Amino acid sequence: MKPGMKLAILLIGGLLVWGSIFFFACQREDPKARAKEVAEKSLYACVDCPESVSIKAVSKADSVFGRDYITTDESMNIAMAMLKINEKVMDVTDNMENFDLEDRSTSALMERQMSALSALRSLVSFKSPNDKMPKPFTGWKVKIEYEAKDEAGSPYHSEYWFILDKEATCVVNSFEIPLL
Repeated sequence: MKPGMKLAILLIGGLLVWGSIFFFACQREDPKARAKEVAEKSLYACVDCPESVSIKAVSKADSVFGRDYITTDESMNIAMAMLKINEKVMDVTDNMENFDLEDRSTSALMERQMSALSALRSLVSFKSPNDKMPKPFTGWKVKIEYEAKDEAGSPYHSEYWFILDKEATCVVNSFEIPLL
């Protein structure tokens, strides 16, 4: 074997090894991107009529620390959305004086609102303001705003929140917030 050939084989071999390592490192999927994909797939599994779903917006995957999934600002925004829903229901039903049990769209809106309020109560943290202990990174949250039809064919507008694990491979919690 020629002296230059041995060096060429070593260089080519090293290039192939390092090239493979670089290729596989680049192929590793970003958990933030995977979180958005898993959340979108989960949305279609959560709604009554997946074929009617029209996604309006998908948030960036946001870090979650501990079990505090919702920030104070987010809980205030959700509370304001629930207030608007409540005002609409009260207006439509004349302050519940003329509630029509056959009005499926209002009943469905009220059901989604009650479910959202229940989820919100279970997720809001009641920690002390003096508690400055940093929480460990526990996963990701993704919010998807969408429009769809319920099982009765009535259209609705909502935002679904998905809380995913660290690797963004599975949903550990989810809830829907009805929107107007």
